[in-house]
Amino acid sequence: MPAAIEEQPVTSVFLAILPDQAAAEKIARCACEVRARHDLKGASLPTGRFHVTLHTFDHAPRALERSIQVAQMVAEKVVKDVSPFEVQFDRVKSFSEKKSNAPCVLADREGNEPLRAFVSRLKREMGRPAGNFAPQVTLLYEDAIVKEEYVEPVCWRVNEIVLLKAIMHRKTFQELGRWAFEG
Repeated sequence: MPAAIEEQPVTSVFLAILPDQAAAEKIARCACEVRARHDLKGASLPTGRFHVTLHTFDHAPRALERSIQVAQMVAEKVVKDVSPFEVQFDRVKSFSEKKSNAPCVLADREGNEPLRAFVSRLKREMGRPAGNFAPQVTLLYEDAIVKEEYVEPVCWRVNEIVLLKAIMHRKTFQELGRWAFEG
């Protein structure tokens, strides 16, 4: 009998934003168009897997429960006084130059300043340096490199953040919490 989803090996635990249904469908169409245009072999991710990762937490078995607690506390605090904002992605490119299983992502060349500011606030709240946050949505994994190109913009309104646990070998997420912006 398979282990319950909560007991299966965790690939990652992370805070994210999710596209609304209309944006997720547009992202899926974009992934299909990119696959066809570049003759890519990698399968597009399922519509329910599209997301923008804001921060990944330690998911080692000994640290998992504590990481989830910290993420929940930070999420509760960081959504206060934040108003919903728009995001827009208008570029497709390979995220890495590795020749095997490179993520092909939907990205932005510049912009998404409210999202970048929110992530900086999130990192400060956790006592971490803001770093260089590059918002992106993974479309598929591919062995070929896709050079950056313009695509029809995909936009949506961000109203909340979500804490997700990715389950290894299941290619699925378990939602651990959801926090609406309170601004």
